[in-house]
Amino acid sequence: MVERYHCQSAIRMLRLELLKRLLLLLLGFVTLYGVMVLLLRWIGLENAQQLVRQSGHWAPVSFVILCAFSLIIAPLSGSSLFIAGGAIFGKQSGFLLSLLATVLGCSANFWISRKFGRNVVARLIGKASLAELDQLTGRVTGNRGIFYLTLLMPLSQDIVSYAAGLTPISYSRFAIALILSGTVIVAAYIYLGSSLLEVLL
Repeated sequence: MVERYHCQSAIRMLRLELLKRLLLLLLGFVTLYGVMVLLLRWIGLENAQQLVRQSGHWAPVSFVILCAFSLIIAPLSGSSLFIAGGAIFGKQSGFLLSLLATVLGCSANFWISRKFGRNVVARLIGKASLAELDQLTGRVTGNRGIFYLTLLMPLSQDIVSYAAGLTPISYSRFAIALILSGTVIVAAYIYLGSSLLEVLL
């Protein structure tokens, strides 16, 4: 009976943490989206696209590195960068570059936590996210781990990928969940977010 109560309490806390995380992500997304709209209005979308074309291969390489890094440093978010990438590089190229950045960044998170453990992860994600990380590690183990990963990734790719590295789940199983969820997440940002951005500009 006591064990059941603790289990239900843990589930309620996880739901509250996920809701809090979702609201914070939404607030951060709206803020960054507004800044990005103002910046691109000031520069001009055509000018930004012309600058990218003149930069040659450096522009997409820099974009992938920047987006991947934003996922490794967990409080940052690559979502607004994905949207800007869709507007500047075009939706198809922006999608491929953003998906590549997602796979690279989240894979780096997985291997950082797998190799260095939670002390190093705590420095990268901050103490506020550490409790959330501990709750997630208990839910991504076992046969249904890949299912939980796929469902949880859209809420917090960075934290979930760090959590997965602290569990016994294999990288191949993690990669399947990452690619499945990453494709949906990036497609939503690129095809919905970028279209809205173009309308606002």
